[in-house]
Amino acid sequence: MKRLWACAVILVLLITVCTYGTVKTKKVSEQMTQTLESARQAALEGDLKEAQKLSQKAADDWHGYHEVLCTFMPHAQLEAVDQTLSGLPMLCYFEGTDQFGADCDRGITQIMYLNESQLPTLENIF
Repeated sequence: MKRLWACAVILVLLITVCTYGTVKTKKVSEQMTQTLESARQAALEGDLKEAQKLSQKAADDWHGYHEVLCTFMPHAQLEAVDQTLSGLPMLCYFEGTDQFGADCDRGITQIMYLNESQLPTLENIF
């Protein structure tokens, strides 16, 4: 009987951790997507200072979330997003607005892919 209780506790613990990972990933991806969209929009409007500030905020936020996300996600995918976000402030500084917009879109796509890969769907399980 003790083994059955131990199994139940482990099951509840696993479900809790998986749910936390899914919710945290969704929250982070929504926040990062919003920041990158704002940065891209600012660059399109010609406000490169604001775009640079927002892109630096996105990179800093990503570094802050990296510790938590690496618990739930493959490191290679996280590093790809990190590389994309790290280059954004300098692109904006040197007024590479076309490349800046493309890299913002690439970062958004990478982050949304990470979010989708964490959802407990049949495609992700099997």
